[in-house]
Formats: sequence, C-alpha cells, structure tokens
Amino acid sequence: MDVDYPFLRYINEDKSKYKTAREAGYIDPYDDFLIGDSGGFLMNIQAGDRYVNTNLLIEVANYFRKYKKYTPYKEGSLPYEQFRLREEDRRKNGFTAPCLLRNGKIKNLHITGGHYNFINYCPIEQLDESSVKTGTGGGVGKKHVDFAKFIDAQYWTWKVMEFCENNGFHLIIDKTRRGGFSYIQSSDDSNTLNLYPKKVIIHVANDYKYLTQKGGLSQFTIDQLIFYETKSPFKRGILSYDSADFKLGYKLKNNIEPPNSWGSALLSVSAANNPECAIGKDGKKIKVEELSTMINFDDFMTVTEPAMRTGSYLTGNMYCWGTNTTNDISVFEANFFSPNSHNFMPFENVWDKDARGTTCGFFKPYVWGLQGEDEYGNKSLDSDGNSNIIAALSVAAKERKNKKLKCKTFGEFINYCGQYANEPAESFNSISENIFSSETLDAWEKKLSNEDSYKFYDDGMLYKVNDEVVFMTNKRLQAEGKHRNIDWFEYIENVPIRSNEHHHGCIRRFFPPVKIDTIIDEQRVHAIPKGLYSICYDPVGIDKINKEITSKHSHNSIAVYENPHAVNGFKGKCVAVYYGRPESLEEADYICYLLAIHYDCIGTTNVEINRGETISNFKKWKATKYLSKEPVFIWDNTLKGMTENTYGYSIGSDKKKLEGLRLLKEWLYTIIGKDEKGSNILVLHSIYDHPTILEIKKFNTTGNFDRVSQMIIRAIEVKAMDIKAKSNIKDRKKVIDEEDILTRNWY
Repeated sequence: MDVDYPFLRYINEDKSKYKTAREAGYIDPYDDFLIGDSGGFLMNIQAGDRYVNTNLLIEVANYFRKYKKYTPYKEGSLPYEQFRLREEDRRKNGFTAPCLLRNGKIKNLHITGGHYNFINYCPIEQLDESSVKTGTGGGVGKKHVDFAKFIDAQYWTWKVMEFCENNGFHLIIDKTRRGGFSYIQSSDDSNTLNLYPKKVIIHVANDYKYLTQKGGLSQFTIDQLIFYETKSPFKRGILSYDSADFKLGYKLKNNIEPPNSWGSALLSVSAANNPECAIGKDGKKIKVEELSTMINFDDFMTVTEPAMRTGSYLTGNMYCWGTNTTNDISVFEANFFSPNSHNFMPFENVWDKDARGTTCGFFKPYVWGLQGEDEYGNKSLDSDGNSNIIAALSVAAKERKNKKLKCKTFGEFINYCGQYANEPAESFNSISENIFSSETLDAWEKKLSNEDSYKFYDDGMLYKVNDEVVFMTNKRLQAEGKHRNIDWFEYIENVPIRSNEHHHGCIRRFFPPVKIDTIIDEQRVHAIPKGLYSICYDPVGIDKINKEITSKHSHNSIAVYENPHAVNGFKGKCVAVYYGRPESLEEADYICYLLAIHYDCIGTTNVEINRGETISNFKKWKATKYLSKEPVFIWDNTLKGMTENTYGYSIGSDKKKLEGLRLLKEWLYTIIGKDEKGSNILVLHSIYDHPTILEIKKFNTTGNFDRVSQMIIRAIEVKAMDIKAKSNIKDRKKVIDEEDILTRNWY
C-alpha cells in the first residue's frame, strides 16, 4: 500500500517556517491556522500531536447517557439556572480542557462553542462500536442513536467554521460520504437558532427534497431544535412546525406574537430556476446543500453574496458543500479550486499530489476520521478521536478492492471512488453520461499525471523571425528577461482552469516537425512531407478581456496531429496543443496560423466555423491555402467524396454533435498496435497531453469541453481519410492470379 499520501506528508512536516494567521492580522486567538506559501491557510496540525482525556469534553453528554437528563436540579431553581447559563456560555464561546498531548506535555485544548454543543447536545445516528464484528470479508456493525464522539477531523471542521465567522469568509467544502457533515451543519444551525433571538438561517438546495425529507439538512435541524425543547434546559417554544418555515417562539391567546417571543426561524428554499431564492430574507447563515447538483450556483452567488454585506462588512456567512454525484459537477469543481472568486476561505492544497503552491476550498478526506481496522488489527480511529491515517488508507484500499469486484460497471466504481475520495482531484471524477469512460482511459490518465517519463514536452510560443516561424520555449523567453503573464504564459494544466492560472495559455509541443529529404519540382529539398500534419481548431466566439474570463467561459483549443505516414510507420500521434484565451479572437487565430506554417498544414487546417472570425482572418493574411473544407459525405453517403463549398467545419447541430461524439469514441479506441506485454495500444495512447485526456475522462453532455469539441473535428477528419482510403482500394483494378505476368497491361 502506498503511504506517500500528501495530507499525511503535510501533517508530519516541520511547520516552523510558516507565519501564523494571527501574525498576519487575522482573529485567531489559539493560533489554529498558518499562512502557506500559496497565500492560502494551513491547519496548524503539529507532527506527533495526540488528543487525550477527551472524555473531559463530554461530561455533560455522559451524565445524560446515564440519567436521561442534563441536571439533577429542579427546573427554575438557582442551581438549575446557573447550569443553564454555564452551558449556554459554553455553547457560545467554547470550552477548554487539558486534552492535547504535544511534545510529551499535556496542554489545554479549546473547542468551539458549536463543537461543544455538537458532542454534548446533538444525538445522532452512528455506529455502535460494541456491535462491530470483523472478518476476512470485512467488518459489520449496527447503528444506534447517541451523542457524537470527539473526532480530530470534526474538531478541525469546527475550527475552520469559527475562523470564517471571525474573519469574514464564506466556506466551500468538498466532503466525502460518512463524515457526519450534515449532522455538523444542522447542529451548528440549531445551536445558533436556539442561542440567539430574531435570527434567520436559510437552507438552500437545488431540489427541496435534499432539505426536508428524512435525512435532509432541515429535518436534522428541526429534530435537534425539538430535542432542546423536550430534553434540555434551553426551551424557547415552537411557533411553527412547517419544515419550510420553522420558527421558535410563542403567540398570545389573541394569536399575536409578542415582542419577547424568541422569533428565530429556519427557512428552506429551492434554487432550481431561482438563483435569487435567498435574497431579502436577512439570513445570519446560509447553508447550500448538495452543491454538486446546483448548476446555477454562480448565478446564485452573484446575487446572494453582495446581499450579505453592509459596506465592506460581512453580515452573514455562507457555507456551501457537496459530494461527488452523477450530475455535472464542473461548476462545483471550478468554485472549489478558485475559492477567492466568491470570498471563500482559501486553503493551501495539501491534499492533492504536486498541488502545494495552489489554493482550494476545504477538503475532508475519507480516511480522516474513518472508523475501521486494518489487516493487522490497528484501529483507524482510537477512543480519544485520533486518526491513524496509515491504517485508514489500508481500510479504504480494502473497501475499494471489494467494491470493484461488486460493481456492475467501471463507471459505478469510479463514482464510488469519487464519493469516498482522499484527494480533491479524485473526488471530482464522475463519469455519468460519459461515453468515453473505461478502465483503460483511467489508467492512461493516471500514467500521464504521475509518471515523469511522459513529461517530455516543451512549453512556449511560435514567433515569426525573418520570414521563418520559430518555436521559443518559456525557459528561453524567461532567460532573455521577458516578463511572465506579459511576454510569456504558462501552460494551462487543470480541467477546469483554476484561478491561479492565466487564461492566455501557451503551446505545449511534444514533437517538432519531421523533415526528410524529398524531391519537389525536380529539386532535392529537406522538408516536411506533404499531408503529414493536420490541425484541428475549436475557437471561441467573442473577444473578452482576460480579467473577466472565468472557468465557465469557453477557451480556444488547437491541436496538431501527425497523420499515419511511412515516416512514422503509419502510426500517427498528437504532436502539439494550445489551450487558452487571449484577449482577442485574432490573436488566437494567429496562433493557429503560425502552427499551420510551422507544421506545413496546407489544406489540412480544420476549423470550426460556427463561431469566431478565423476564416476572415486567414483571408486577410492570404493564408487560405492552409484551410480545409468539411467532408460532407461523412453526413450523407450519397455525396461520395464531396466537400463543403466554403472553408471550415460546421458542427453546430445536435445531430452532428452526437454523431461526432460517436466518431470520436470510435477513433480514440481504435487499436493501432501491441505493447511489449501484448496489450492493445489505442489511439488515445498517442495523446500525451494530460489535460486533454483528463477532459475526456471528465466529459459530460452539459458541461463546457472545448478540447473534446476540437477532437470531434479530428475524428471526422480521420473518418473521411478512412472512407477515401477504402474507396481508393476498392476502385483499383484487381490482379487476376491466372493472368500471365509477361503479357499483363501494366499502365
């Protein structure tokens, strides 16, 4: 089992080099957070820290377990009122006890008020550890209703939430299943509504059922509020039981609510077709459930976030979370990896491989706080709430192995891995509606991501120098004193693009043009063979200044393909790619133009013409010789060998797009050889650009997938080549074996 896990590596690293958040001016009295190199926050988890004596944190819950009540004192008595006031203070301001072992010494640990309430006043359905049985087939157990235990992962979740409230951040969370997160959020809401009068909390979901049905966020919150009224000293009265508008307080006999009625309320609203659903309700907190299903989330945030401010001051907090689903989760993913876009608390990404120096939202890995036992009997979570992440990784690996054997399809298994992910990148893998998904594609994506041997490319840009098109690498441009994000740009690595990446992008060249000695016009020249290379280009449609571009906007996608030829053993490949969005359409078209010259793509530059102005720009540059025309016989076999009268491809219609997707899958999975182990080598193995393969892996029918659109053009071109080749073979005169070779008419 691989224990080189980024989050574990972070936990164990020396953190003395980092500045504390308090030193940077943030409100953080216990120095729970640090500032990472990315500018994002780091949880101040010190190597070797252990939580001990955590029973001291739940003495009140233990009393209730034993006596089915919180205090022996008579309601209304002075000791009763003193207990109530003490507990309300703890629920507001937190609780401190000697529960942290650091460097061999017991130190005080402060838990937040919400966390104290959660583990002492919030009975939840959870695993009954006394019922657990383990065997070779895995573990089994029963659930029961009990108070939540102290768990390190939950401790940090509460700390993050408190930091957001103290420092004016919203919070976006990528969570896994079985983390108790809905319970945490409902406990936070019920605690707030019960402690503070005249407050409003709003629950939002794309579908109302995620909130109000059994197991929904609002229903959990209401159950907890009823528990306060029936089992605790914190009674406020219930004015309305309506799950859409639950309100604490009371009415007089004349049906009028008096001024001293508690008046705090829980509202539940649907954002489906209504991004303004939370506006005008003055929410103290807004909780967005199942963000992965909320396609209009950006529109929702655009109108809602400003409404939670008075001037420069944040007057309420928003918490948004989700888990991998079979829906299009690209909007969720884009916001998670660009937390600054809507004032979400940014974290340095300590969870993904090779992601340090970048920021994201808050991520709760599956193995952090996981209950289980590895093959050696090591518990992944001890009785004091400490996670043994190495043991948990083993438990999770075994679960995955068993799940893979039971899954009916590979897609089902990938979705499972996304729901129980240990890295954010993995959690956003969903292959619903993805016709391209396969175990082969998944394995190839992992190879390109993890193995350095595939990183043999150069990043840079093409320039005209003395009538010659020259490729200059970013390293060369930087060495010459050129400025980053002005004169040169980095390659866009992520799908979707992240906030720390400049939208301009650059060319990634895997293979330079191949030149051979050949005879042209009776002269021997060193040149690119005619027809060796093709370009496929999906352009954007409008100019847009870079600072206004987000991940939801289209980007230009250009790829250069080497066609099957004698020089490559009749095995083609992708040799160069560009993905990005310069501020003008003309600049993007010019990149395509230079690539066409560089790879001599005369008559083989295939451009989507439903948007943009590529054709007119090529005419302006007197470069139409590079452009191709759409092979219309692909769509109508009665038009044998016919092409469109005008330059470019038009793939706008749904019918064409669907057929194009079918052709693309057919092309990607075409067998082109065998490896040394006898396994099939497919066309997709000739595409070495990791973002391209990742986009294929993430594809769905509703998202924005520019590289896939570009590859559809390539699939059509290849299909046309194939049809023409078969037609040429068919039209050749068959050689009759019986014919005398000496008398055969050769010409």
